Amino acid sequence: MATAINALTAAEIKRRKAALEAKLRELLGPIDRADLQIEYLADPLDQVRLNVEREVALQRIDHHARTIRDIRAALERIESGTYGICTDCEEPVPRKRLDIVPWAALCVPCQAHAESTEYDGAPEFEHAA
Repeated sequence: MATAINALTAAEIKRRKAALEAKLRELLGPIDRADLQIEYLADPLDQVRLNVEREVALQRIDHHARTIRDIRAALERIESGTYGICTDCEEPVPRKRLDIVPWAALCVPCQAHAESTEYDGAPEFEHAA
């Protein structure tokens, strides 16, 4: 569990909350739907280019949606008093990590483990010997 030495100060939490709310407002702004239009072009190369651009736009929207979800969860953790504490191991999330990703819910080791599990395609299970 987090110790008083590693705990974020009230001023830090207030500053981070304001930054999270600003980022949330930015992400909730209007979406440029022009990239999502489905058109059929006579030139096959133009059609491929348009399909790739549409896929990139969809990935960008998906990334924004995940970030919005993560920011809202971080704001909930601020309200509950658990902001800055890893949701997996309950150790403090380093301030430098929160400076870079203020909505981070996991410390670096837990984030690395989560990503490696995600890339494996299946959750890891411990087997009894």
